Amino acid sequence: MNKNETIRHTLLLQLEAAYPVSLPQETLQQGLCLAGFRIPPTDLKKELEYLTDKGFITPIKNELCPACRRYKLSTKGIDFLDINQWNGL
Repeated sequence: MNKNETIRHTLLLQLEAAYPVSLPQETLQQGLCLAGFRIPPTDLKKELEYLTDKGFITPIKNELCPACRRYKLSTKGIDFLDINQWNGL
C-alpha cells in the first residue's frame, strides 16, 4: 500500500470504530496524527472527498454551521473493510 492508500484505510478504520456515529474532520485529523500521519487539513479534505466520490463515506452537513462537516462510514465502506480484512490488509 502506498501512503495515500494507507491514509484512506486509516480514515475508514476510524469511521468503522465510530459507526454508526459520524465524526468531524478535526477528530479524523487527530486520529491520523496518532497513527503517525501528519498531513495538512487541505490534504485531509482531498482524501475525504476521494472517499466520498468512491462512495465509501458519506458527508453529513451541519445546518447550524455549513462549514462544519461530519463524515460517516457508508455500507460500501463497511463492505470494503470486510473484504480487505480477509485479504490480510
